[in-house]
Amino acid sequence: MLPFSWFVVCFTLLITVYGHDRTVIHFPEAATNQANLSSAHLPSQSRHCIVTPYGWGRDDSSQILAATQKCARNSVITLPAPFVYTISRRMYMKLDNVRLEILGTLSFTPDLLYWIGNSFRVEFQNQSTAWIVEGHDVIVTGGGWRQGGIDGNGQAWMTRAAGHSNQFGRPIALSLYNSSNVLVEDFSIWQPQFWSFMVQDSSNIELRGIYINGTNTDPNGNSSNYETNIDGLDTLRVDNLTAADWLFHGGDDCLAPKGNSTNLTFRNLTCVGGGVAFGSLGQYPDSPDYIHSVWAENITVAQAVSPILGGANVSGGAYFKSWVGVSEGEPPQGGGGGTGSVANVTFTNLTVHNTTNAISINKCYFKVADQANYCDTSTLEFGDLHFEHVQGFVSGDVAIALNCSAAMPCRDIEIRDAFLTSAKNGSTKVTCDNVVNLEGLRCNTTLSR
Repeated sequence: MLPFSWFVVCFTLLITVYGHDRTVIHFPEAATNQANLSSAHLPSQSRHCIVTPYGWGRDDSSQILAATQKCARNSVITLPAPFVYTISRRMYMKLDNVRLEILGTLSFTPDLLYWIGNSFRVEFQNQSTAWIVEGHDVIVTGGGWRQGGIDGNGQAWMTRAAGHSNQFGRPIALSLYNSSNVLVEDFSIWQPQFWSFMVQDSSNIELRGIYINGTNTDPNGNSSNYETNIDGLDTLRVDNLTAADWLFHGGDDCLAPKGNSTNLTFRNLTCVGGGVAFGSLGQYPDSPDYIHSVWAENITVAQAVSPILGGANVSGGAYFKSWVGVSEGEPPQGGGGGTGSVANVTFTNLTVHNTTNAISINKCYFKVADQANYCDTSTLEFGDLHFEHVQGFVSGDVAIALNCSAAMPCRDIEIRDAFLTSAKNGSTKVTCDNVVNLEGLRCNTTLSR
């Protein structure tokens, strides 16, 4: 006869695997077997939590959060492939020296009423987010190109918004907040609900090998932009961030650094439906915005609009935008009157396909109609901007549009080796308002072909 203690061990294991929490905990020997999933090192972990889904559409967020509490420090947490995990509740994870392996798919339910009423509130523009990761020395991996990650079931949100920008309650898929030394790699987001990534109040962040696809399939799009505000990445108060090796398809900015983002590197990005947008900036009068020290290389930006399903008209490959200098209304649609500066920005090897412009500056950004009367009032400064090897074609005849304000002209802009044609008639122009010291090109001239 087997000893009673043996039955106790077996019963405990059954409760762990099949009870309320399906987390299985292993110790270091099992965790080290996962090392081939990433070039990044594993933490010197003390345990390894493995979560399998309940199935049949039952919520898995509670057991995933339970696993992140059990393995919150010096651990590996694995959600294996090919499982689909139903996420019907918001998630907040605090991690320290943890490798989080989302090898399956987190499927966020299209329960619009829940998410509108219960998502975490975000400081910027009164936005919201469905999932927050806060931590230090963290790796988040999907395990391979176009494999594990998030399915935001974003079509429900696109159809509800019907082209309306910044609709209240539409949640960001994943926010990194108050974090340092974080790597997100080989991670996919399908049909994000809104912005894909938000990084706020963080440093030393890398997002590498990222696949994002937010594509409208509702024929009511009818040539309009139902994919509106499907961003790739937005940042706020971030230092030392790298975004590399991306494939993005959305309906707004591929990357959009916002106020107080410094030491940024963007490399090897293919962006369909949105370019690299600095801003919008200057929305808040009491909060100056600074974006300094940006290096961007090998960036391709394309516009793709279906006559049946619609899509985004892309303003520019590199696009700088600040609100007018007069504040009206309330965010997210209202604002203006803020100040700050964008400086020490370099783009090399920028390619555009059918965008409105290749490079543009717009210091007359507004949402309240009356603000159109104040286009020369912005005091946010754009200067020390450098572009080399810019090529491709634009949809109209203006390839480069530098529209600055009389209150604060743009200064020290350098554009060299620009070879840009028009889809309409071949030739393109450079237009300028209130630009001081443009090098490499002349204002209000036709680019040589």
